[in-house]
Amino acid sequence: MDRSKDSELAIRPLKADDFDSVVQLDSRLLGGERRHEYWEKKFAVFRMRHPNLSLVATMDNHIVGCVMGNISGWEFGVSAGTGWVELIGVDQEYRRKRVAAELIRELLVQFATLNVKCVYTMFDSEDKSSREFFGTVGFKQGQMVQLEISLDE
Repeated sequence: MDRSKDSELAIRPLKADDFDSVVQLDSRLLGGERRHEYWEKKFAVFRMRHPNLSLVATMDNHIVGCVMGNISGWEFGVSAGTGWVELIGVDQEYRRKRVAAELIRELLVQFATLNVKCVYTMFDSEDKSSREFFGTVGFKQGQMVQLEISLDE
């Protein structure tokens, strides 16, 4: 899994001491917003899951992307042992360098080693770049329908 040389892309499991780097990456992706509490909760949950379902991409001696997955089932009528891509983010300077594709590829390998047969993800229907990206790595439109209701009205 770890293919490391300083200027080459390496994918490895997330470690507890990656916390600050992941918060900084997220902040850059959100235009400066720092979600410290959000990531504290994510890291707490990640510690309870299989360690190889939370991955980081490193290049040039720092974290340039991350992905977090989960295995669940029976919710919403899906079978047990269903994989979920919960989040993925790549530093804007490193986009179009196959970082996200390699993160997903390795996450799918890890799901397969855990006997996961199907993997889902969700994103905003207006997000054309996410639709395009997930399509290029093999995801297709599934049969599930997401519904919502606004409680602000």
